Amino acid sequence: MLKKGDVIEGVVEAFALPDCVGVIRHQNWVIFVPGVLPGEKCRVSIRKVKRNFLQGELNEFIHKSPARVDAVCSHFQMGCGGCSLQFMNYAEQISIKEKNALTTIEKIGKVDLSSIDYGGFISSVQCLSYRNKMEFNFGNKDGKLICGLRPKGKYWDLIDLQTCYLMNSQTVTGLLDFFRSYGNRYGLKGYDPVRKDGFLRNLLIRYNHSLDQYLIGLSTIKGDLPGVREMVKDLTHNFPNISGLVQIINNSLANALLFEQKILLYGSDYYIETIGSTRYKVSIDSFSQVNIHTGELLYPIIDDYVDLKPTESLFDLYSGNGSIGLYLSHQGNKVTGIEENSQAVDDARYNASLNSITSYNAICGRVEKVLLDGIGDSLKKGIVDPPRAGLTPKVIKTLVTAHPEKIVYVSCNTASLARDLAMFAENNFFLKRITWVDLFPQTPHYEAVALIEPS
Repeated sequence: MLKKGDVIEGVVEAFALPDCVGVIRHQNWVIFVPGVLPGEKCRVSIRKVKRNFLQGELNEFIHKSPARVDAVCSHFQMGCGGCSLQFMNYAEQISIKEKNALTTIEKIGKVDLSSIDYGGFISSVQCLSYRNKMEFNFGNKDGKLICGLRPKGKYWDLIDLQTCYLMNSQTVTGLLDFFRSYGNRYGLKGYDPVRKDGFLRNLLIRYNHSLDQYLIGLSTIKGDLPGVREMVKDLTHNFPNISGLVQIINNSLANALLFEQKILLYGSDYYIETIGSTRYKVSIDSFSQVNIHTGELLYPIIDDYVDLKPTESLFDLYSGNGSIGLYLSHQGNKVTGIEENSQAVDDARYNASLNSITSYNAICGRVEKVLLDGIGDSLKKGIVDPPRAGLTPKVIKTLVTAHPEKIVYVSCNTASLARDLAMFAENNFFLKRITWVDLFPQTPHYEAVALIEPS
């Protein structure tokens, strides 16, 4: 019987996601160890004893994996919550994610892998500097304002970042330094999530890849920012490609970035992004895929799976700003988007007008209610792109009752997708094709596109 403090030797057999820990088996125990890779032999101390597993800590390597690399970012070793996988090369990241994805749909989704058309696991175009959006937190240390990211699982802590390689590191470095200096010059305090006090909360950076411009959000509790005119003048002088600056009022006690009020300080609170031949309005507070290469990576797969014929119509559920539906509607197909976020619906309607697409209709409402009230048997082909939690049983029941020919399920959480695949299968709708796309390098996350059809 192993106990806390014991030291064992073992070989890492697997790598568990999303916790990003290696798996070692010893004396019928499963031991989870952070910072180790499959195939590595290491000496490990038992740190915690749980009922069904143990947690270990690396003492030393006996044999290292050839996939191990030095992290690009110095903050990685500090436990920064932005990245989890920088200690392995990108090919190993893809291999680990693909194994996790296939195992998940096989075990949770009860999918016979031999029965599906597997499209593979597609790598990102870039494994660094790929994000078009980052949210940083303000805080305090030794009487000074700091800005960075929280360590994983430690909402009260904050690592004062000098840069971030998930976006353009040079620009991020400059913006972090600029707003730290601004806050310290006026004695502004960062928000403390434990004490629930402080003024500056978040620095939001959004990147317009098409025009190489940045839209900045500065989140605060309610109150006036001091020296705004001078700050805007300095910001636009030092960063000529800033297209807008917005003060975001957030008085909520929650740690999330919430948009209770938006105050435009400079430029515009949105930008126009181009994906393929389609232009999109991206508001400071709207959802959009964070990988700048989403259009070339993800949308062609969705297009292929939906296989819209010229006269066919399409329902786009959880449609956001209409990005997928509008991308698919250029040949004149009628597309109906359903989305509960009113700002996203406004953006979708704006985007349809911007692209002179008259066949797109955006409906504001909860998917469950709109489906029940309006679809009936008119749904032949549909796209669902739900939040990480996946679909509710009510939505799945309504979808299968409409007897569609195809459902294309876009998911950023393969575990919830797998659960929903099992529920679809109970209603004689089965997974036929699936492709994964790595939209989130250096992290445990990835995107899936799945085609579901009736038997």
